[in-house]
Amino acid sequence: MLINLLPMSEFDFNQFLDASIANYAKEKAAAGNWRAEEAFEKSRQEFDRLLPEGRNTKGHTLYTIVVEGSEEKVGSLWVKTDWNAKEAFIYEFHVHEEKQGNGFGTEAINVLERILKDRGITGLSLHVFAHNKQAIRLYERLGFATTNINMKKLLD
Repeated sequence: MLINLLPMSEFDFNQFLDASIANYAKEKAAAGNWRAEEAFEKSRQEFDRLLPEGRNTKGHTLYTIVVEGSEEKVGSLWVKTDWNAKEAFIYEFHVHEEKQGNGFGTEAINVLERILKDRGITGLSLHVFAHNKQAIRLYERLGFATTNINMKKLLD
């Protein structure tokens, strides 16, 4: 099974943005970074800051993950590239829940790595919430190493 990373259409971007803002707010609240009642607005502000020109923001590439030979969309991938440092950072990577566990995530990262290497990029980083054990396992299996650990204790 092969996939393609296609530049995100405006329609796909709008769907991505709505879902991503809501999901990021939920994740930040679950991680204890933001209060639930403020999380959605903070998430929206963060996306506005990071993507001021939407899918056309310089240095950012937004992909739709599509099964090769079909038009089946199985997820999305948002990458920022720092050409001077030859580094890329995955801001968001999502495989639709019903498609998870079928190798789409592994293949998407492999395709992304080939694209980045062909463009002279030598490093790829990402952030993952500590409670997302499934994603952590995937990234470790793909060769990502932990570079930082933030810890928090809630005080009663």
